[in-house]
Amino acid sequence: MKYIPGAKFTNNTFKNTKLFKKGVLYKLLNISPKEDSYVYTFLVKGEKKDITFKSIAEADEWLETIKV
Repeated sequence: MKYIPGAKFTNNTFKNTKLFKKGVLYKLLNISPKEDSYVYTFLVKGEKKDITFKSIAEADEWLETIKV
């Protein structure tokens, strides 16, 4: 696990726009295991948004491209 709650992300690329809108600040609030996946909870514009990843490695790969 590369990222911990409190980490901030902004997608300034054209990658990963399916899950992370371009130019929006995402702050990681929590990581929870759920059966065969992991739920990452982000604070986005004052609201919580859950994104489910198949593994921590998959989450790290996605988040690496948009870290602040």
